[in-house]
Amino acid sequence: MFTTSEIPESEFSEIVKELERCPLPVNNYRNKSGVGRSQTFGIVNRRCMPPDYSRLCWTRPYLYKLLLDFGAQNVKVPYTSITLNQDYKAAAHRDKGNVGMSFLVAFGNFQGGELELLEGDCSGTYDINRKPITTDFSKVLHCVKEYAGNRYSLVYYTAKKSGHLPAASVIEQNGKYLFKRGDEIITTGLAHPLKGRKRAMTFTREEKEVSIAFE
Repeated sequence: MFTTSEIPESEFSEIVKELERCPLPVNNYRNKSGVGRSQTFGIVNRRCMPPDYSRLCWTRPYLYKLLLDFGAQNVKVPYTSITLNQDYKAAAHRDKGNVGMSFLVAFGNFQGGELELLEGDCSGTYDINRKPITTDFSKVLHCVKEYAGNRYSLVYYTAKKSGHLPAASVIEQNGKYLFKRGDEIITTGLAHPLKGRKRAMTFTREEKEVSIAFE
């Protein structure tokens, strides 16, 4: 684990302004690890399908651009994914979908909200308000202490099984920001991986018996 110097408040101002304009939706899939608004940009693990870029990449491309710009300026570890939390009270958990080191920093107008590491040699409480911490959160049980005010946090990390995907970016075109995946500009969503395949027909045991009877 290691920490870096405090990041100026101005580095977060455009992100906060965009979130105040349009808050994040609540992520109901994360209700076991905390309460509040939490969404991931970049590559995500998807149920019953291979990992791919999250819906937020093309529905909120300007916000994604701000997060990529912040990462290019401040994050020194490799990453494929960015989780953005807005007033999200994280309960004790490990980041099981991550591999390797993650970069974590909080920001906003709040009091309290320290990061608590609950196991390992670095167990303890850490003030991460504009003071980043980098460690492998998949191996360390951690949580957020109580706080008052508006608290945001960013986690930059590498998602499992993400090496096969094309690089992504946000481009500006005719005054609009657009999400680009490889050579493809995406505005309405990714094609389903099974699109174009014939659906396999399934039969009950009774249907098979009837079919055999008529052959």
